[in-house]
Amino acid sequence: MSLSLADTEATLRAVDKATNELGFCRNRVWAIAKSLLGGPGEFPKLLPSLENSPHETKKEDHQLCTFDFCEQSRVNFTLVTQRHEPPCDGSRCPLENFPSETLEAAVRKEQQITAWYLWETGTLQHNERYMAVSHVWSDGTGTGSQARGDVNSCLLELFQEFALEFNCEGLWWDTICIPTKKELREKALKRMHLNYKAAAVTLVHDCFLREREWRDADLACFYIVMSPWFSRGWTALELKMSQTVQIIFKGPEGPITKDLDRDILQAKSNDCPTTKHELAKDILKRFRREEVDGLDDLLAILSSRHTSWPRDMAIISGLIVGIELPENYPQQKIYQEILQKLGKISHAHLFHNSATMTNGYNWCPTNIYDLPVTLSADVLQIEENGNLFGDWNIISLDFLKDESVVLGHAHPLIEGKVRLAQKEKDKHILLIEPDPTLSETRISRGLLVKPSFRRDKIHFDCYCDYVGPVYFHPPLIRSNIPNFDPNDLFKIHVGKDETTHDGSHQSTERSQNAQSMIEDMKNGLLNPQYRKRESDLKTLDLTAWDQLKLSEELIKAAGEGDYNNTKALLEKIRDPNQSDKSGWSALHHAVWYGQTKVAKLLVKRLNPQQQTASGEEPLHLAADRGNEELMRILLARSTPNLNREDGLNALHLAAMNNVTGIVDELLQKWDINATGVKKQTALHMASFRGHEDVVHVLTKQNAKHDLKDCDQETALSLAVFNGHVNTVRLLKAAKADLDVRDNYGWTLLHRAVNRGHITAIEILAELGANLEAQDNNGWTPLQWAAITGYITAIETLAELGANLNTQDNDSWTPLHRAAIKGHITAIEILAKLGANLEAQDNNSRTPLQCAASNGHIPAIEILAELGANLEAQDNNSRTPLQCAASNGHIPAIEILAELGANLEAQDNDGWTPLQWAAIKGYITAIETLAKLGANLEAQDNNGRTPLQCVASNGHIPAIETLAKLGANLEAQDNDGRTPLQYAAMNGHIPTIETLAKLGANLEAQDNSGRTPLQWAVSNGHVTAVKILCDLKARSQQV
Repeated sequence: MSLSLADTEATLRAVDKATNELGFCRNRVWAIAKSLLGGPGEFPKLLPSLENSPHETKKEDHQLCTFDFCEQSRVNFTLVTQRHEPPCDGSRCPLENFPSETLEAAVRKEQQITAWYLWETGTLQHNERYMAVSHVWSDGTGTGSQARGDVNSCLLELFQEFALEFNCEGLWWDTICIPTKKELREKALKRMHLNYKAAAVTLVHDCFLREREWRDADLACFYIVMSPWFSRGWTALELKMSQTVQIIFKGPEGPITKDLDRDILQAKSNDCPTTKHELAKDILKRFRREEVDGLDDLLAILSSRHTSWPRDMAIISGLIVGIELPENYPQQKIYQEILQKLGKISHAHLFHNSATMTNGYNWCPTNIYDLPVTLSADVLQIEENGNLFGDWNIISLDFLKDESVVLGHAHPLIEGKVRLAQKEKDKHILLIEPDPTLSETRISRGLLVKPSFRRDKIHFDCYCDYVGPVYFHPPLIRSNIPNFDPNDLFKIHVGKDETTHDGSHQSTERSQNAQSMIEDMKNGLLNPQYRKRESDLKTLDLTAWDQLKLSEELIKAAGEGDYNNTKALLEKIRDPNQSDKSGWSALHHAVWYGQTKVAKLLVKRLNPQQQTASGEEPLHLAADRGNEELMRILLARSTPNLNREDGLNALHLAAMNNVTGIVDELLQKWDINATGVKKQTALHMASFRGHEDVVHVLTKQNAKHDLKDCDQETALSLAVFNGHVNTVRLLKAAKADLDVRDNYGWTLLHRAVNRGHITAIEILAELGANLEAQDNNGWTPLQWAAITGYITAIETLAELGANLNTQDNDSWTPLHRAAIKGHITAIEILAKLGANLEAQDNNSRTPLQCAASNGHIPAIEILAELGANLEAQDNNSRTPLQCAASNGHIPAIEILAELGANLEAQDNDGWTPLQWAAIKGYITAIETLAKLGANLEAQDNNGRTPLQCVASNGHIPAIETLAKLGANLEAQDNDGRTPLQYAAMNGHIPTIETLAKLGANLEAQDNSGRTPLQWAVSNGHVTAVKILCDLKARSQQV
């Protein structure tokens, strides 16, 4: 279908926006555009999903890509270095090893699933729950350059944490679950789909999507279809096979997951439903259907997979349509088997420009994804040898002028064949697509073929060797074509039938021209039947099998949904309840794999209360899969309140998987407050996941909302911290306490601040949470925001009305707390919002004094810049400079002095900053203050200088420093005592020796006439007496 000029311009603008403005790969954009059922003209309807939502990501590295080639698509991403999960930088990240021998042994034994236990070095041996990972190797989630089986522990831990969140015991990740040896890898790839089909959940990891902040389902759909992950061939298979798909997006406080079906595809649009919203969803829904609905469906699903290797694309295609591939099957044979499986194509599929296969499939490109996606019905039957059979109109080439034929960028081989055919018009004809409505007056294209006949006694068949498509410019006018009647439809075989060349039937004579062939077909009786392929599947003779083999076959048939085989086996098996080594019966398998029709058959004969090795009845599995229909079938005959091994019962699983319709019925027999191993109830589980309808049902039935799990979380806290606003409202309406406290006195609002969870803060405040609630330390949420330095939390709480000057148990305000921690931006924001710069605690300390005491230079600078008083005094009259000096913070001393702080300020004891530095023995602080001009002889209230103070405390380096700086060795206090007398009075031997060595007067007398020796004798310091005597101090009678 050709586009109008206006539609073409709109498409080009949309493509330009997607590639140049948003930075998406040109090849990916065009692949998506071509795959749309309406063609590229539909792309503008997809792109507006970004309206009012900025593309908040860096542009991808696809600047050199073209619309028909992606530069990144041929890079060997298996060698991309394996990523580390922040905050890990890889410097100390150990490797975890998964032994290749163990994996290879599992594949050789044809173990169906090769997932590893989360915490053990071994593959799953039973039908335990496991999580499968679907990922993008270019993100660094593949093997990289490391030895096979080695993975970064930080990356493994990420996946393990998600697996635990989904209650899984194992992990399937192709990086550690696909062998490297060629024959084993091929065997494993053939079973890839089973690993996703059997997984409890498939986790999608794509760094592009991880950087997309979750906003709504509409925007998520656009991001998904434009993501690198979506461009992978394996993604198509994984999406089709997976029961539950969880995609990682960016959340308020880290990665969050959203259920593809429930949260995205089934979610109601924020706006009125529009084409743009539904178009993006339809692309994804196509992947989630159980069956591929014809060739166009397969092409739409896989033709845009531009980053997969050709061989992988063939394998993926076969697995998607349900073909069991033999070992080392050729690529073209796989595609031929796929076409046979699908059975039909449309006329429009034949108008391609590619080189083709041989023999009966000579109409088909060597890669079926070179076929166009069409809107036409599939009416041409595919015969057993690959020929196509169906109705066509026919035109002779005789009247057609060569110059009116356009080849349409055909492959050189096709172009050559067409040019040769034009020289043999009498041996070729044109096949024209039928017009069911008979409304078209022009013909724009036709299929050039070379016909031949095969006759029997009654009918004859026309076999047309495919040459190639041709296009007409100008288009042919139907009414101008001689002998053309659109009502004349002919049953034609298109392809190349080998029997037309081996003499087994009559071929067209060379002398017969095209027009006479057309007349023969008009007058003869064309065979109305096509050659249908017989099934290659062999009917199994079950009569000789023993009962064990019958049981194994029944379990296999049930899991695969083979209704007829299951029914036949039930007639032959004596005990249909026999189970596999994991305790799974055929009914368990049918339920787990969602084979509803088979499960309905089995439930009549099998025991629905039979338990697996993990204690699961089929009802558990149905609930685990979120399959409401199967749950209803099993409910009446299952055991109420039965916990499986991990403590979860059917009610828990139904709540987890949002099976709302069945919860009311379960509550008639199931305990609404029953807990699992984590002490979580069904209400916990539904609240954690934001399942509003389930929460509504449970609260209506009076489920207890104040119960705490092992992590002290209530249903309300789980809903709050996962951003489920409506769920929080439902719980609040059910009387859940917004201000419930934990052991530390923290409310939910405190915890929201601690996590930096702004949405949770807003939700709680909106619903009436107490903004001034104080914990055991007297900290309000705002104070905790200041302590942690969460700026947005501070701004949000202030905007909501939180008190900026609330004091905690230490009488510190939020500004004090920010100053103590040195959070510069928090200080600025609080001051800007109106916090008191001169607020005083119980000791009259201001925020500036706290900053100085802790030596936070930027905090000092910003507080001073904001106007904080440099000479503010606490209860002891200490200024900020004295606080800095008393703690030996040199840069703080320097910056305060530079800002103009008084170097000689005295506190209640008369101590200056220098005296504080001397008393504490901070040498560098003494030197710095002296250099800044501080008075070395400043006296305190007792007349003591800094040297006298340090002499009384015995700080030798401080004494030496002060003396070196010129301090008076003979300074006297109010009682006339010198530094040496203070040393003698206190018996500080090294101090006495140092002062004497520096030249202090040994005979100095105080106001009472006492010398240092007399003070030593008087205070009983024997060693001091001896030292002074040795130093020749004169002995005088006291």
